Amino acid sequence: MSPHATSGTSKPPALSARGEQTMDQVWIRNLLDASDEAIYFKDLQSRFIRVSLGMANLHGLTQDRMCGLTDFDLFAEAHAADALADEQQIIRTGVPILNKEECESFADRPTRWVATSKFPLRDLDGTIIGTFGVSHDITRRVLAEQEMVRLAEASALASAGLARVEAQLRSVLNGSADAIAQYAPDLRYRYINPAGERLRGMSLAELVGRTDREIGPDAEAAESWEAALRQVLTTGKPREHEFSMIVPGDKEGWFHTTLSPETDASGAVVGVLTSTRDVTVSKMAERALAHQAMHDPVTGLANRYLLMDRLGQALLRIERTPGRVVLIFVDLDHFKAVNDSYGHEVGDEVLIELARRLTALGRREDTVARLGGDEFVMLCENVRTDGNVREIAGRIVRALAEPFDVSAGLQVRLSASVGVAVTGDATARAPDLLRNADTAMYRVKQQGRNGFHVFDPAVDVATDDQLRLEADLQHALGRGELALVYQPLLSLGDRRLLGFEALLRWQHPTRGTLLPGDFLPLAERMGLMGLIGAWVLDTACSRLATWSAGRAEASGAEPLSMAVNVSGSQLRAVGLVDQVRSALATHDIAPSSLRLEISERELIHGDPRVESALAELGELGVQLAVDDFGASVTSLARLPRVLVSVVKLGRFADLRQRDVVAAVIATAHGLGMSVVAGGIEDAEQLAELSALACDDGQGFLLGRPLEESAVDHLLRGGKAFPGV
Repeated sequence: MSPHATSGTSKPPALSARGEQTMDQVWIRNLLDASDEAIYFKDLQSRFIRVSLGMANLHGLTQDRMCGLTDFDLFAEAHAADALADEQQIIRTGVPILNKEECESFADRPTRWVATSKFPLRDLDGTIIGTFGVSHDITRRVLAEQEMVRLAEASALASAGLARVEAQLRSVLNGSADAIAQYAPDLRYRYINPAGERLRGMSLAELVGRTDREIGPDAEAAESWEAALRQVLTTGKPREHEFSMIVPGDKEGWFHTTLSPETDASGAVVGVLTSTRDVTVSKMAERALAHQAMHDPVTGLANRYLLMDRLGQALLRIERTPGRVVLIFVDLDHFKAVNDSYGHEVGDEVLIELARRLTALGRREDTVARLGGDEFVMLCENVRTDGNVREIAGRIVRALAEPFDVSAGLQVRLSASVGVAVTGDATARAPDLLRNADTAMYRVKQQGRNGFHVFDPAVDVATDDQLRLEADLQHALGRGELALVYQPLLSLGDRRLLGFEALLRWQHPTRGTLLPGDFLPLAERMGLMGLIGAWVLDTACSRLATWSAGRAEASGAEPLSMAVNVSGSQLRAVGLVDQVRSALATHDIAPSSLRLEISERELIHGDPRVESALAELGELGVQLAVDDFGASVTSLARLPRVLVSVVKLGRFADLRQRDVVAAVIATAHGLGMSVVAGGIEDAEQLAELSALACDDGQGFLLGRPLEESAVDHLLRGGKAFPGV
């Protein structure tokens, strides 16, 4: 089907009855042998009597070999029995079954969802002599709340004899949900089925004999479509084409077309057959995924990755046209007390209102982003004077000092510490500018909060607080201040304990317990990640060996697994593979029991060092997981190229992203990957993820991070999962 409609009244020359039958044979053979549709014919005993090449390819057989087989030879017994019952019902009643969604299960490959229409197969006098059916692969649509559509698996037709060809062909074409069209060598319509008429909004009589260019107003799209048709006519090879068009309701629709050569008995190309499917839902899901990857899910603002991209572009612009870039770093004062006192729901309300105020203060061309927690950044360009910079920062401080009205009649009063970095240097680096704004913000914190400070490189090279933290971190490992806690990982199917994820903590002597986000970026800058990462790996493997051995002796249960986070600098450094190999050997751990989790953003840049390390780790037999999937600018299309066997969703457990979660799970399963959902905090999330066939999960609902003694108690039979 083309992206354009046609209208007209001319018809092709009339054919004799014999000539019409001959052309029908040509059409049916080409449609069956070139199309990817799944179509088949069966006798009264539900045995295949004719199948298409696509159907045979689906099962790894030839068309002749398929004849005489039944569904019991191809599918799992339960599915084959259901299919047999449906077909016998059609034979008894003569009533077709239309668009039945069912799961095809196999003994040797993953299951798939299809929409199947089955009809009674009649001879010329109307006697039912079997059944025929059309199946469409709808796996992605079913897994994405019947909105995701995957490209259908192979389709096929089979004919029981020349006398039934015309009736069979027209039944298939009329019953197809895809728009099927036939084009002559001059690119004029010869035929279009009812689905194509509905898509075009024009009848067969109006379309036949006309080209898409004659009926479509979009000349550029018509040219692209005609080029695709000509390529098939010239090469005799099938191809695919994707296009968009305005559909009824003035909405944009996206469509995917398979174009196949139509050949005559001698093999000469005499036209083109097209099969067009509506893929609007999958396109919308991909766009939603891209938006989610670039925006904060709570406030809807740009996230860190989108901010850094726009900051980099702003710096490029001042290289071409002199100007100034202003970065304003905003941190709420004492925001933790809001979450502790009123809960995270109220805290989110405050963050949403804060985002609204910052957006209102900015200009249309400014970017407001949330970095995480209570940290926000505003990126401004073309701010002319230092006075303008101070005026903007002052307005932000005053706006955020106004009370925040939240639910239940509460009124929260807060203040903000605002740091500002300004540059007109086109050679400045985006990370340095962000760090300077952060440093200026910390200067405000030191001076009592609720104000702003503009970064001065002569004064603000580093805050005293940061310098003290760097000095403390230098000695933290040697002083035994680093520790691990272990968050349980459970199977969502039967709530079985599978293992743990090792999480790093710094027991600072004066600051208390610090989370990784509080000090690992500093460790990266100081070059300490190699030492810290090696210690984490060895400690986690030691505990895994002890717990697995004790569990096996006590109950005979399978060994536990242990997940360890690996940073990008570790992957790029020489020696990580040797560290892993040594830890496995030292603690006598099966490689498959160790899972190394790598942030998604470290996997999408194509760094040869990272890819080489992943390949060697995979050869060792350890599990490789992409952590926090969707946190960077990527799409489902990239997932097949990621060298991992486990996808960890992270914050995708947010129910507002259900369609994206479904798409990720379906795609991962289709690639043979397992899926772990992190951050499961309530029963509704757990139920939704289970319904979407997510494999495993972790989060506060399933079990909070445990110290070693608590894990020992758990494995001895103590209670550990209050939410389950």
